[in-house]
Amino acid sequence: MDEVKFPTEQEAIYNTMHNCDMRYQHISQGIKRLPLWLHMLPAPPASILEVGCGNGRLCKLLVEMGYDVVGLDIVQGPYERSGYEFHVHDLCAGTLPFKDKEFDVCLSFDVIEHLPTNYDETIAEMVRVSKSVIGVIACFRTEAQNLISLHPTIFDPKRWIWKISELAKDPMGFEIVGYNNPESKAIFYYTQKKG
Repeated sequence: MDEVKFPTEQEAIYNTMHNCDMRYQHISQGIKRLPLWLHMLPAPPASILEVGCGNGRLCKLLVEMGYDVVGLDIVQGPYERSGYEFHVHDLCAGTLPFKDKEFDVCLSFDVIEHLPTNYDETIAEMVRVSKSVIGVIACFRTEAQNLISLHPTIFDPKRWIWKISELAKDPMGFEIVGYNNPESKAIFYYTQKKG
C-alpha cells in the first residue's frame, strides 16, 4: 500500500489560496509589473524558469512571446498548465531540481518574502540554475501588521532593505534596480549582474 502524503501547513495554505481565492487565481505580479523588467530579458527563445509561478499566467504570456518556459510552485492548483513545463516543489525543501545554469533567466515575483526558512538558500539556488536572475521582494506590512495581513512577510520592510543591500554586496553580484516607499511599504527589484 502506498504511503499517504499529507500536505504541509504551507502547502495547505497555498492550496486554499489557489482553490478558493479568486484574486489569487487571476492576478500575476510579474504581469502587473511587466514594464519594469521586460527589457532585462534576453530575446526569445531564451529559457526562463519562474520560481513561484502561482496561477501560471506569466508563464503562458512568456510562451506566447516565444520563450521556452518552466514554472515551479509549491502546489499544482486548479490551473491548466499546458504550454509550459511545470514542477511542484517546496522551496523550503532545499535544492531546485535543475542543473547548473540550465536557464538563461530565473524570474521570481513576490515569493521570497513569504518563505519561513531557506530564503538565502533559495536565492543562491536561483543563481545556481540560471545565468541571470530577475526578481521582486514585496513587503507591504510591518511585523505587527503581519499577524492580520493577507501578505505576511518574514521581515519588516526596513529589514528587507538591509537584506537586499547585503545581497548587492554579495559575490553573487546582485544589483538593486529600484525600490519604493521603504518606510511603510517596499517593493524591491533585484537583478543579478551579468558577468
